Amino acid sequence: MKILRKTIILLIILNFVSCKKNEDAFLFDENRFENIESLKLSDAIETERGIDSKERTYNNTFGIGTSYYPNTNNYILSYPKVYEKKQESLNLETDYFYTRNDSLMKVIFYEWSAKTDTLKTLNTTEVKAFEKKMCNLKDLISKNLGKPKVVEIEKRKDTSYNYTDRYKWLKNDLSADLYYDVSGEFKRIRLVVYKK
Repeated sequence: MKILRKTIILLIILNFVSCKKNEDAFLFDENRFENIESLKLSDAIETERGIDSKERTYNNTFGIGTSYYPNTNNYILSYPKVYEKKQESLNLETDYFYTRNDSLMKVIFYEWSAKTDTLKTLNTTEVKAFEKKMCNLKDLISKNLGKPKVVEIEKRKDTSYNYTDRYKWLKNDLSADLYYDVSGEFKRIRLVVYKK
C-alpha cells in the first residue's frame, strides 16, 4: 500500500511539473506579436492582470529612443503604461507605448533584471537565470517568427567587459529585437516588439 501511495504522489508531482506553463508564453497570446498594431491598451491591461502583474503608477513620464523604435511613421506616443512582475528567477518590467487618440499599441518594451541589488556581484544561480531566460526567449521567438535575421554577438569571457548581444527578427514588417546587456556585474535582457 505504501508503494502504491508513493507512486501516485510521484505521478501527481511529475504531472504537475511537466504541465508547468512557460512563464514567457504570454508574450505570444492574442495579438501581442504578429498583429501588434491591432492590440488595444485595454487588452494589454487585461493580459497583465491575468498574469498578476502590478501596475507601476510612478515615474512613467518617459519616452522610447529611436535606437529601440525608429518611429518612421512619426506616431505621437503616449507616456507608457508600465507593469512589473516577479517571475521565477528575474523581475520583468513591461512598458506599453500606444497612440493617444485610439489606444492602439505601437511598441511593447520588456526588460528582465535581477531580483537582487544590481550593485552586488551576481552569484552563479543568478547568472544562469539570465542565460536560461535568453535561451527561452530566443526559442519562443524563433518558434513564432523563424530564425533571426540579425545576430550580433559581442560576448567576452571577461565578466568585467561591457557588451551587448543582439538578435533581430523580421516578419511582415514586424520587428522583435532582443538585447542582452552586460556592464560588469550589471545584466539585463530587453525585448522590443513593434511594427514598422
